[in-house]
Amino acid sequence: MRVLKNARIPLFLFKKSNHIFTVWQHLILLVIRQYEGKSYRMFVEWLVEAYYLRMFLQLSHIPHYTTLQKFSCRINGTLLEKIISSFILLISNVRRIFAGIDSTGFKITHASQYYTERMGGRRKYAKLSIGADVLQQIICTIKIRRSPTRHDNVDFRRIITRTSSILPLSVVTADKGYDSEENHVLVREPLQGFSIIPARYEYVPIWNTFGRYRKQMKRGYSKLLYNQRNKNETIVSVIKRLFGEHIRSQLIRTQNRELSFRCIAYNAHRITNLTLII
Repeated sequence: MRVLKNARIPLFLFKKSNHIFTVWQHLILLVIRQYEGKSYRMFVEWLVEAYYLRMFLQLSHIPHYTTLQKFSCRINGTLLEKIISSFILLISNVRRIFAGIDSTGFKITHASQYYTERMGGRRKYAKLSIGADVLQQIICTIKIRRSPTRHDNVDFRRIITRTSSILPLSVVTADKGYDSEENHVLVREPLQGFSIIPARYEYVPIWNTFGRYRKQMKRGYSKLLYNQRNKNETIVSVIKRLFGEHIRSQLIRTQNRELSFRCIAYNAHRITNLTLII
């Protein structure tokens, strides 16, 4: 509720809507659906028993499963990204973001590896790239692509720029897949941060390496700071262990929304744990 309020999410998207359910109610129900790992039909049946949840959300009656499906398809992805970006602002002691960037794939079919190989096809994936505050392990920005074979580096500028628009950057860490002099220049000059991205091709001597910052990486960098990048992989691991690595939706648009809701559910889970620790 605090996140939706801070993100200034309206209760209704259109003045002429029927005003039976609010946007907040729909969003919270779809996030809880990710926690439960249920289909739309099974989730609506589960809501019949979830009396206290219905009282908390002030639901006049239980929505039909198609109502949730249509809302998931209709909701704007930009609005969901705005919600994801608002979680880090709830942590009062964060003034600058120690950013890490990584990507992972989610299976969009339930076909087994054996069946796929026998049919002579390739397993289909949706690629999720995340920019996160690795110290707090909170996701700040996401980018979803349908082409898993495309290089991860194409999303670096968008993710880091959007992350820096939330809070200033302190350090940006990434693996060798994001090695590029342009990425170093982006972080260090206009964004005023410090980048640690190891250079590829270690056998190439320093004098033959392109770029001033890439040469600095060849000469050495702080392993202590770079190893914080591993927490990005921890975030990915927690998402897959909590919500699974398969996507239930069939349409591309709803698959993208499902991944966004999983990131919101993860951030809510992480914020809850941080509050309990404090």
